[in-house]
Amino acid sequence: MNSAEDYDNFFYENQEIVLETPKKKFKGYITKTDKNLLSIVLYACFEDKKVVEFELNDCDTEKYIELIKKAADINIISYGFSKTYKYKIAAEKIIRNTGGIFLQANVSGRHIEEREGREFVRVIAVIQFIYQRISMDEFLETKESYISRPSFTTSVYGIYGVASPKVYGTHGEKDEDTPINPKLENLLIAINSKLDVILSILNPEASIFSDVKEKRVSISGSGIMWTEETEEETDKNNTAQNKEKNKEDLKLKRGDILKITMLFPSIPQFVVKALAQVVNVSEYPLDESSNKAKISFACKFTAINESDRDEIIKFTFEQQRRQIAKQNTTEHL
Repeated sequence: MNSAEDYDNFFYENQEIVLETPKKKFKGYITKTDKNLLSIVLYACFEDKKVVEFELNDCDTEKYIELIKKAADINIISYGFSKTYKYKIAAEKIIRNTGGIFLQANVSGRHIEEREGREFVRVIAVIQFIYQRISMDEFLETKESYISRPSFTTSVYGIYGVASPKVYGTHGEKDEDTPINPKLENLLIAINSKLDVILSILNPEASIFSDVKEKRVSISGSGIMWTEETEEETDKNNTAQNKEKNKEDLKLKRGDILKITMLFPSIPQFVVKALAQVVNVSEYPLDESSNKAKISFACKFTAINESDRDEIIKFTFEQQRRQIAKQNTTEHL
């Protein structure tokens, strides 16, 4: 990096990264930044496109340490909201620790790559969502459940905040958590989705989103972006509780990890739950004649079930189709 200012613009505490060597990739996060020196914890590696966590799989981390030490070319990759940043590094210190592998490294250069793929197709839409800031420890403890289990794209369980029922196998499996046939599970999900539409019409007050206003967002399968006004009195009818939440919203900073629940206004409605990380915070004036300003928050999904991601992608394509059709209709009037 050319300067400390550039360095601070690209690295921050809790930043999720991928460490890449010629033979293997590892997953981790930055714990500390000190001028041009990064402190990094690696907690997993990639095997056949799957993430294998060291602690859960009794991995030989000493073998990986030697691999990293001997690597002639080491990069760290940071996946942003719409771009990927790759940095060439030189490892200064590498040891085993309780979280996996700890290393310190100097950054020597970077380049930027545009991200491509259907998960990056973005659309402006109005949805309801709630979020809660969590710690890195809680992220590490809960991320696997977000990745491995779909949100039941049904709002019966998601919207009404009740525990989704476990579905057990019937063939004498010893593990009581063994799921039933995926086709039957998908059928149950579809039934629950239809039930949700009925429940949301009959009892909207019971929804966990009942007090959550709709918000205009930029959404894709890779992340979500929205804005908040810095002016506390934007709505004189705000309750004290909502005003306090507005203050908390504006305290979000880059690197914060959020637990997000999103309600999409499709038919039937569906809910997606995910863990996300704030990758960019931008403030800009609302207008020249006022001291008011808006803050934009961009988050990438760091733990999301692929079925849930697919639901978001379907939603973005459907919204794009509707917007194009509406634009074409308007042009021909």
